[in-house]
Amino acid sequence: MSCFVVNDYHVNALVAWGLRHGAIVGISPDALAHMLACANRAAYAERYQGDQVEPFEGFDRSVDPSHLVPVAVVKACDCLDYQCSDWSSWSGIGSEPAAHLAAIRAAALAMAMAGHGIAAGPNAGGLDYGRELPGYDAAAWHLDEPEPVDQVADRLAAALGDLTEPELAAIRSAMVALAAVRRATELARGAA
Repeated sequence: MSCFVVNDYHVNALVAWGLRHGAIVGISPDALAHMLACANRAAYAERYQGDQVEPFEGFDRSVDPSHLVPVAVVKACDCLDYQCSDWSSWSGIGSEPAAHLAAIRAAALAMAMAGHGIAAGPNAGGLDYGRELPGYDAAAWHLDEPEPVDQVADRLAAALGDLTEPELAAIRSAMVALAAVRRATELARGAA
């Protein structure tokens, strides 16, 4: 089995999503983010002894998880769980970081199932596990920080060549509109 260290954004986005949706109870988001990141780093250190990893920078309260649909959170939780599973203290009774991650995943799974009109239980057809949900395969395994619209617009403008200021402003406006449409589509898919 292999493992990698997820980036800080991955941890921060999951904790921010859990905080926004009431899945984090009995622990501060700062402590939980630190706990999850340390568990991932401990798993990596046990697996690849001698390799150095960057320390966790701490919970970033500016991370906005609103672009994450519930099924994407389920898959991102599965990723972090898998990356931590090499750590000898990850699973089992009393593993606090694993329990908190499971709570975030359970909240996201319940929202994803409800969005598709699926009730948990014996008639859920395996969907209550999450991997068979619509959108699971298309969701990212590892979360990367979304690129700011201005940077995308500037890169596009550079590729197009010399543009006037009004043309550049039009590209930026179009990119903002496109990002809004994409977000609405993702939310509709997550709720549908």
